Amino acid sequence: MTRIIPPSHRSITGSLPTRFPARQLHYESKLERDFLIMLEIDTGIEALATQPVTLDLVVNGRRRRYTPDILATWWEDARQPFGKRQVVFEVKPYQILKRDYADLAPKYRAARQHFAAEGIGFRVVTDRTINCARQANAALLGPAMRRPLSQDIISTVRAILTYPGVASRSFGEVRKLLIADGLLRDTAQQALFHMLGMGYLVADLDVPVSDMTAMQWWAKLAEEEAAIETG
Repeated sequence: MTRIIPPSHRSITGSLPTRFPARQLHYESKLERDFLIMLEIDTGIEALATQPVTLDLVVNGRRRRYTPDILATWWEDARQPFGKRQVVFEVKPYQILKRDYADLAPKYRAARQHFAAEGIGFRVVTDRTINCARQANAALLGPAMRRPLSQDIISTVRAILTYPGVASRSFGEVRKLLIADGLLRDTAQQALFHMLGMGYLVADLDVPVSDMTAMQWWAKLAEEEAAIETG
């Protein structure tokens, strides 16, 4: 059973457009929305769901209902950063977690045990990990990656980044080459944002994206990594 999120003057509720099959992900706080935005640029994730299930748990001898915030499912062949293909996340401001820890911890332990029995991971995340450069990059890339992109532009960028002898190029350099090819500056920039978010272009998204950001074509990087592993 999926919980219906009621209006609240104490939190920001709404829905987020997304690249995932659900299309719209409902959230009940700004922090939850920010975490969803950050997860969207993890190209290993197959699907996201919010308020995925309501559990009846026994906590300290009492029955308690609990609805976690987010369920993330990674592709089977993708890197699984939390050691499980599926992970349930509880999103909580650090100050509230600290203040209410005595009440929340037993409930979270019971939830972790429940999901572990089903082979699903369970994590509590706070603003201390969500408010970071990666989340800021995701917020920057998100609007562009949710819009369609011309295959011709993708092919042009691929040619630029797979040219013989080119290991990588900076964001600013590739944008300049796209402008020289006839694109408007904003069109070129949004195209690169789209391709970074969708994983066509590989860069370090744990530091702020800038004109100096080094980018590689995803398949070229995969070939280099495979060569290192077999060499």
